[in-house]
Amino acid sequence: MKKIKICLFVLFLMCSSFLLGQNEKAGTTGFAFMKMTYSARAMGMSNAFTGLSDDGDAVFFNTAGLSQNDKKHIKTTYSNYIQGYQGGSIVYATNYKETWKVAPFLKFLVSDDIPRTLNTNIPDGTFSTSSFVTGVGFASTINESLDVGFNIKYFYEKLDSFTATAIAGDFSILHQTYNKNLKIGATLKNIGAQIGYYTENEYEENLPSMFIAGASYKITEKAFVNFDLVRPFDNDFFGRLGVEYQYNTYFTMRTGLDTRMNDYRAGADFDYLSGIAFGFGFKWNKHIIDYAISSMGSLGFVNQMSISYLF
Repeated sequence: MKKIKICLFVLFLMCSSFLLGQNEKAGTTGFAFMKMTYSARAMGMSNAFTGLSDDGDAVFFNTAGLSQNDKKHIKTTYSNYIQGYQGGSIVYATNYKETWKVAPFLKFLVSDDIPRTLNTNIPDGTFSTSSFVTGVGFASTINESLDVGFNIKYFYEKLDSFTATAIAGDFSILHQTYNKNLKIGATLKNIGAQIGYYTENEYEENLPSMFIAGASYKITEKAFVNFDLVRPFDNDFFGRLGVEYQYNTYFTMRTGLDTRMNDYRAGADFDYLSGIAFGFGFKWNKHIIDYAISSMGSLGFVNQMSISYLF
């Protein structure tokens, strides 16, 4: 137990310089798609999922959480994003030997045709964008109070006729505290480097790295409350709060709040809903269907639906 506490303490010390430093690089990162996560279950709780992650979608939030999953399953998500963007993901969670959980995954985001204009505002046809990430996550249980995990992923982005690539990884832990109802997790996301460039000038984009610390508390056997504290390396702190309540064996309800709500307000009719999310899930035999909707104020609403099949 003493070694576990030391490992947790060292991890937080490693991240402290990023957490406490000023944001001299605010808004300067590229590859924005790497910030996006797909999971209707998580989005129903405003993505406050770091301490709870217990299914295949853990690879997008806290890969160490894969160790909590004992059932092989495949999970797909479709996302109807804002401004004509569509995206989705697929994850296959399984076991590797006796000590590791493995989850290969793929996610993508594509746009509708976007009008192109010249410097003189003269229309010049249309263009589109597309982004893809593929990778694999690994997790293992060290002992009854500590799980560790990591993933490695390859990123590809196309803007009109220009393309760029990057390789990155996430590094995560999940700790079961002395209180059996409380789990805490932490993850470093998108640690890596660009390997392909948009132009021959080879201008290097900074990856959207971030540190997330989260906690999940089991209020009752049917209800969880989750909280995430997020620090992007290029921006300020923000928090996420989510609640999940299992009404019965078949139906689950969720809601959440993202504290960046003020960033989405611009005088639109639904500004009062900014940062709020709702969701629900149905389970029937080996199938689970989850749906969530989240408001981004004047930017519109994001819808996600996930379907899981348990083997």
